Amino acid sequence: AKEDGKNFLEIDRFFPSSKTCNYCLNVVDSLPLDIRNWTCKGCQAQHDRDINAAIKIRDEGLRVLASGTEATASGGKVRPTRGRKSSVLANAVETGSPLIKFIGT
Repeated sequence: AKEDGKNFLEIDRFFPSSKTCNYCLNVVDSLPLDIRNWTCKGCQAQHDRDINAAIKIRDEGLRVLASGTEATASGGKVRPTRGRKSSVLANAVETGSPLIKFIGT
């Protein structure tokens, strides 16, 4: 995947992708495998089990990727360096203010 510029993330195998509403994030207590469509009790949204699961798996992958914790799934370090980081990332540079030179008085 890396050669193609893609990331492979593994989410928790017990993540409730089929049972979590992709609109309001309400989680259904029980959803037997023979139930293919269900209605969320939180927001009344109608869900196809497989489509909803695909959306939730995508969303969870994006959440993990955005939080920067994808390295921990493969045993990487969360904080690879120690010490306090500088709160100043760059020196301030003034732009857009023209230098005005007064001649005379």
